[in-house]
Amino acid sequence: MCSMQKAWLCLLRTDPHDHKLYKIYLEELRSLVGAAGYTVIGETIQTRRKPHVSLLFGRGKLEELKEVKRQNDVDVFVFFNILSTIQYYNLSSILGNVIDRYDLTLQIFEEMSMDRVSKLQIELARLRKHIPIIKLLESIRFKSGREHPGPRSLGEYAYHRKLVNLVRRLKKIERELQRYRRMHSLHRRKRRKLGIPTVCLTGYYNAGKTTLFNLLTGQEKPVSPSPFTTLSSKYSKVQGLDVFLIDTIGFMTGLDPQLIESFSITLEDIKESDLVLNVIDIAENNIELLKLRYREVVNQLKRLGIEEHRIVYVLNKIDLLSDIDLEYRVKYLNLENESYVPISAKRGENISLLTEAVARKLANK
Repeated sequence: MCSMQKAWLCLLRTDPHDHKLYKIYLEELRSLVGAAGYTVIGETIQTRRKPHVSLLFGRGKLEELKEVKRQNDVDVFVFFNILSTIQYYNLSSILGNVIDRYDLTLQIFEEMSMDRVSKLQIELARLRKHIPIIKLLESIRFKSGREHPGPRSLGEYAYHRKLVNLVRRLKKIERELQRYRRMHSLHRRKRRKLGIPTVCLTGYYNAGKTTLFNLLTGQEKPVSPSPFTTLSSKYSKVQGLDVFLIDTIGFMTGLDPQLIESFSITLEDIKESDLVLNVIDIAENNIELLKLRYREVVNQLKRLGIEEHRIVYVLNKIDLLSDIDLEYRVKYLNLENESYVPISAKRGENISLLTEAVARKLANK
């Protein structure tokens, strides 16, 4: 982790009429930066209708950030916006250590990864993002006059060799993950032959999925307030119910499609399950953040092809709410006509109602 390193948050707001959403994004970024071990010492927000193609921010704002770095001894600038290759290069040249939300997420993933598949998926995601950046960096170094590459230049040879090795490593990871994918698929088919349905826990990170998993299965999987404690799927039989339960990775706002694709093995468990339990932290203090997170997960499930009839909404942490507040939040999320069960995984409240709802849904498939 990046203990004691000072981070400065940066966000480009492209909608001048947005007076709320960007604040929620900034709050999300602040939470992730803290989880990665950085100390947040400030933030900069710029409003531009279009991002600067090669800098993201305008030149004037970058001059301000240079002064911020000089005065505050900033270790890293963390951008909420996903940076293009040229933006990353230029911002790094101007500000020094720069990362975006994609890099930040991978840092947290890396800290939490415990198994071979997770580590491979993280490395794949990192290579897919950074090979184009390395290509640009290396090509610019040659053009800067440090060396004049000719057909037999040692510098040019080293540059090409580095790229070839990175691409070769990427292909090797893809092949290994493909083997894991086939093995994963084989295990799913074996479970189906047993006639035992699979139920998948999903939802936003820190919604309480693993706590619920442990409660339903009698397992003692690690539970942590840090995001993304679960990176690879966990399987177990549910106590008192002939069902395989799967705990999967939590979603977050604005996950880059390339990052999602890198975790395709984990996401296949959601796609192939008979039923999906969408666990929601219904007690989230910021009601607008609650809605944003709810919509994010719903949209991700739609992209994965999960039909509405396969979803049960599990409203967790009701022990922190009054009945009136819970009713208001159900209406706020337009869940009145959906299949939902309010529970407290921490206290074991309404768990029998949840298992009954699962059994009923599976019986009606």
